Amino acid sequence: MLSNDDKAAFVITRQFKLPRAVVWKAWSVADQLKHWWGPQGCSIDIHRFEFRTGGFFHYAMNFENAPTMWGRFNYRDITALDRLVWLNSFSNERCGIARAPFSEICPLEIQNSVTFAEHAGQTIVTLRAEPFGEVEAERKYFEDLRPSLEQGYGGTFDQLAQYLRRA
Repeated sequence: MLSNDDKAAFVITRQFKLPRAVVWKAWSVADQLKHWWGPQGCSIDIHRFEFRTGGFFHYAMNFENAPTMWGRFNYRDITALDRLVWLNSFSNERCGIARAPFSEICPLEIQNSVTFAEHAGQTIVTLRAEPFGEVEAERKYFEDLRPSLEQGYGGTFDQLAQYLRRA
């Protein structure tokens, strides 16, 4: 799925048995996004949600018996029903970029590009994640994260599927 020139990119694709407009809404409406985004086992509190190019989604990730971790999206491109592009990073309480709490060499920002394609009433969602503005050590760290990325993004997409089944 990845070329030799592109080994730092991580790609995951999932298919949902729902129209694209329904799946898109899960990504573009704060009250839906908070129910499935993030690592399994955490709840999301939204502190800022500006779904527009240049806007932010700033959120707290709450885990039982653990300190709150903060994250943010900085939306770079939004093409309704077709594509989302954002820079994802850990953050502080004020929405500033912060280092990952588990590594000093994890890239500060990850660019995520998500496409939505509908075929016969089903939606195919493809997410591509890659380091943004990274130095070599950060790129290498990201490349070595592949099993963790598969588990993390895979778990998030599993939560999306569960949410869409209930909604």
